[in-house]
Amino acid sequence: MINRYFATILTASLLLAVPLAGFCKATADDGLKVVIIRHGEKPENGDNLSCQGENRALQLPAVLYRKFGSPDYTYVPSLSLEDATKHARMFQTVSPFAIQYNLTINSKYDEKKVADVAKSVKKKTGTVLLVWEHSAIPDLAKALGVKNPPDWGGHDFDSIWIVTYDQGEARLSFDQEGLQPAATCESAAATTN
Repeated sequence: MINRYFATILTASLLLAVPLAGFCKATADDGLKVVIIRHGEKPENGDNLSCQGENRALQLPAVLYRKFGSPDYTYVPSLSLEDATKHARMFQTVSPFAIQYNLTINSKYDEKKVADVAKSVKKKTGTVLLVWEHSAIPDLAKALGVKNPPDWGGHDFDSIWIVTYDQGEARLSFDQEGLQPAATCESAAATTN
């Protein structure tokens, strides 16, 4: 009698579970949040951040942590010689955050290899931070599944794009860092006795 009771309950559970499965189409990327920012301000000439960009980078840890916590994964474009030395700006922008929260930075991917970056990112769960070149961010968002992302303005250093997934469909939302960093660098020169 007890065995028949358990068999009936098991059968009823399975029969109910099959139709409900269609309503719960969770995909692997449903547990993924991708946060995208660009590097800090840059000088007219040169490959590094300007003083204003450095000040932004130093203020970013508090802002990003308050909004998103500590990311599970962090990506910047790969560094190399010639034009790719400009990618140092992305690394410089995220370095204070990485230092403060002991983040590992993935710099394996070339800036333009957005399909490869997206493929890697979409295998993750949790929060992924991408610090990228603004001109490549719309293509990166497309590769992540966003339909018709807007352009990222050339003088916009304050925006944050957030890509989340609902039943496998990418959703893009926007936020702001809300920073107005000083344009001058504080002297870090040590005094001597």
